[in-house]
Amino acid sequence: MLIRSLVALFSLLSLSFSVQADFSVQDIAQKYTYQQAKLSPDGTKMAVAVIHNGVRNLMVFNMSDFSSIGGLGLGSRGEVGDFYWGNNERIVLEIWRRAPWQAEPSFYGELYAVNYDGSRGELIYGFSVAERSDTKIQRKKQTDGWARIISTLPGNDREILISSEPHSRGGERFASVHKLDIYTGSLRAQITKAPAQRASFFTDKAGNLVMATGINANDDELVFRRQGDEWVEVSNEFGEGFWPVALTDDASSAIYLDNYRQDKIGLFSMDLKTGERKEIYTDEVVSLQQVNVTTDKTSAYAIRVDDGRPAYLVFDSAGEEAKIFKSLLGTLPGYSVHIASRSEDGNLWIIYATNDIDAGTFYLYDKKKNKISQLFANMDHISIDDFSESTPISFTASDDKTIHGFVTYPVSMKEGEKVPLVTLVHGGPHGVRDYWAFDREVQLLANQGYAVLQVNYRGSGGYGAEYQESGYKHWGDRIQQDIIEGTRFIIEQGKVDGSKVCIMGASFGGYASVMSATMAPDLFKCAVATAGVYDLNLMLTTGDITEFLSGDAYLEKVLGTDHAQLTAFSPVTHVQKLSGPVLIAHGSRDRRVPVEHAEKLRDALKAAGKPYQWFVEDTETHGFYDEDNRARYYQTVVNFLRSNLN
Repeated sequence: MLIRSLVALFSLLSLSFSVQADFSVQDIAQKYTYQQAKLSPDGTKMAVAVIHNGVRNLMVFNMSDFSSIGGLGLGSRGEVGDFYWGNNERIVLEIWRRAPWQAEPSFYGELYAVNYDGSRGELIYGFSVAERSDTKIQRKKQTDGWARIISTLPGNDREILISSEPHSRGGERFASVHKLDIYTGSLRAQITKAPAQRASFFTDKAGNLVMATGINANDDELVFRRQGDEWVEVSNEFGEGFWPVALTDDASSAIYLDNYRQDKIGLFSMDLKTGERKEIYTDEVVSLQQVNVTTDKTSAYAIRVDDGRPAYLVFDSAGEEAKIFKSLLGTLPGYSVHIASRSEDGNLWIIYATNDIDAGTFYLYDKKKNKISQLFANMDHISIDDFSESTPISFTASDDKTIHGFVTYPVSMKEGEKVPLVTLVHGGPHGVRDYWAFDREVQLLANQGYAVLQVNYRGSGGYGAEYQESGYKHWGDRIQQDIIEGTRFIIEQGKVDGSKVCIMGASFGGYASVMSATMAPDLFKCAVATAGVYDLNLMLTTGDITEFLSGDAYLEKVLGTDHAQLTAFSPVTHVQKLSGPVLIAHGSRDRRVPVEHAEKLRDALKAAGKPYQWFVEDTETHGFYDEDNRARYYQTVVNFLRSNLN
């Protein structure tokens, strides 16, 4: 029954396209229907992760006629997470479960295997495994651990290679590496132990272990090479931006992102025998944050540079996938492109493409026919013509620093018209930034007739260590000045009504919405504050950041411990300066920023006699994951802005 209803859903969404002139709050609140798509090794089948009734399920199609031939819904056991073809018959997937206190599912290390037609479903790894006593097959055991798939082991249709890390809140235990039988769940004898904590493992194209990375007790990054049955340390000299990406095609060198002894994160290679390093590319303006790797995750072939609209640098010697990718960039101009899957013979390829007005479209590329065709698209119930384009901007701050961001004007905006503005502040604040990409909230606001400004203020990630660190301990002054000055800059461009401006954001963005509104009450007529921190002293003692191994040290680094300054930088201290109302939105089960912050802000507004609106969802955590909750939140935002800006 589940599969039949999913097939009907697939057919409806794939074959019908909206021609409506506008879209509703409910429309834009919908979850993205298509989450993942992968071809079987022989290219005869395609598995797709599909959202149905708010839950991730698996569907499998015959590539010859796109008829449904199988799938899986886990029901009360959880949701289908990331998945992999173990062979042409069997699929291995992560199980995502919802804890009683949260709306969104999470991965707890469990693996499930199933035949493509939905038969022989079996939990093969995790704490919920039912132990077998049948002596005819090797005993399957419960494992109170966390599995990560290292390799699907080409040429081995029976087993995959995984790391098994014992459950630990801080992740301070050492993982072991095993082969795992994808039919019986039998965990083979340990192949090796991780040479460091929080280990990641890398293999060559045949599935042989080549490299491992991890950290020591001082949080130093380490790289090891495999030599016989031992791990040999290659280097421990890396920057804070170190991130291992892949190996070179011949598996002789590591490819990694890093900012060791430089400001911006660039891409480097390191010979695993000699330790010799070579710079591949570092951009002058932005740090590199995305590298395209081959579908088997064994080598890299392109870099994405996000200075405004994304641009790609493709490696000349990176092989077939690089050539295919380069041709796809020409076929899909103006898109961020990702090769999601390929058949083993290299004929069929699944492509995922997205941009500022496309929430994500999957394509099939047939190499023999040299033909690309659309498979399915997210948000295809809304015409792409109803979405508004985003434009990269930059401005000079009052201290002569260049600040980057994006502005989106409503597609419905008429020539010479001035529209209201919403400054939409990203969270983080550190290590996070806004990108030129499809943004659900940007499109919601633009559809309601508002221009939308996004500012990558001081402290944001992506512009180098110096830029990010310049926001440390400056949450309540320099960061807010960047946001305020960016808002004034956009008003000066002449397309915005400066008397109708509101500020909105979630997490740190919620904090900034209230803080900026207290610092520039003449500018912001209202504020939408979602899941925000409003008392910085309280942040040092509550929330799950303090539970992490380095959580306290992180907060001390970015916030400091000066009680007086934290009080001065806390929005609850300054609510009497507000000139307009505040919409306070929160999830009552939020562990990152407990709802106590929202309650303190509400109480401060009450005491100061300031108007506010209260929106709290009992089942949500840090944000609004559930589709219906998100729609109610969006409608509340729309009504609030309409009351205060129109």
